[in-house]
Amino acid sequence: MVEFMLALPVLIALIYGVIEVSRLVFIFASAANASRQAARYGAGSGQPEGDFAYYQDCEGIRDAANRSAILAEFESINITYDRGVTPNGEQIPIPNIDPNPDADTCPIGDDIISNGDRIIVQVTVAYEPILSIINIEPLEVVSANARTFLIAVPIYGSAFPTGFKAETATPSKPVTFTPFEPLNTPIPIRTFTLQPTINATYEAIRTAFPRTPTNTLPPTITFTPSITPTRTITASPTSTPIQCTGDFAVGHGPLMFDKNIMYMDIFNNTEHVLTTASIYVEWNHDAGGNPSLRLGQVRFAKQTWSGSLFAPSTYITSFYPFIPTGTSRIEFVFDETYTLQDGTERIIINIGNPGCTNYPVDSRH
Repeated sequence: MVEFMLALPVLIALIYGVIEVSRLVFIFASAANASRQAARYGAGSGQPEGDFAYYQDCEGIRDAANRSAILAEFESINITYDRGVTPNGEQIPIPNIDPNPDADTCPIGDDIISNGDRIIVQVTVAYEPILSIINIEPLEVVSANARTFLIAVPIYGSAFPTGFKAETATPSKPVTFTPFEPLNTPIPIRTFTLQPTINATYEAIRTAFPRTPTNTLPPTITFTPSITPTRTITASPTSTPIQCTGDFAVGHGPLMFDKNIMYMDIFNNTEHVLTTASIYVEWNHDAGGNPSLRLGQVRFAKQTWSGSLFAPSTYITSFYPFIPTGTSRIEFVFDETYTLQDGTERIIINIGNPGCTNYPVDSRH
């Protein structure tokens, strides 16, 4: 009993220490999991409800963090944003946004963010011992987690060709039809002549005209078919394909900028007016202007498309302009001056004429 009484305090202290350390580790794991799950929710693509995205859903981000709160309640959940880190590990701030995890800048506007930005969620929770046997100040457990999110992703309907081989169109051979000869030819009608009746007795006739039996064959029937001229059907001529390579190639000049216009010259040396199958364009939509750029108009050889597009890339739908011979210019007009180029700018024009089908006029080639 004496030995047990001497060992009991040490045993109780040991058990209590194991419990407290376990609580501390569990609370720290809860905070780390909460910041990770909240950042994961905020980096989701699409829109949960309404007109805001996941990274703007402050209540949803905090709810995702609070679902991991076990044994303790979180004191604060801070949400902020940055543009990633440099190779040296330094944060790249977004203009007018404090990237410090201690700051809370949620919600953020959708006109100042771009692809590759990060959402940072920091969770803070206080740890206190169950029994205040030892005067230990409450510990502050902090966990921060960052995730990269995407605003928009361009989707191509088909892969653009890396090379081009001109089509060769072989005209079809003329087809000649010879009709069969008629099967039913009219049969000529045979004519029979009746001999007159002689009014005499049989004996007198037999004596006066001795009869020598003869067999007369019926007349031969000859079929003479009518002559039908042979009809020849000649197939209609096939259109000659247009050549878009070699000396008759379709080329382009460099991609240029002039205030709020991005343009490129097109050189059509085929001596034919061509038809576009599609027009694809990329631009720095989120940071190219102040603060963003919207595509409002496309002009090509006195042909115009008008609209309002805010995206990193798009096909210009319902716009298939003609490409005149010689030199022409395609212009993309934005709502404000194009001040920042990030290298993603691109124009691709696909041609739809035979011999040039899917021939890409690409500003990068």
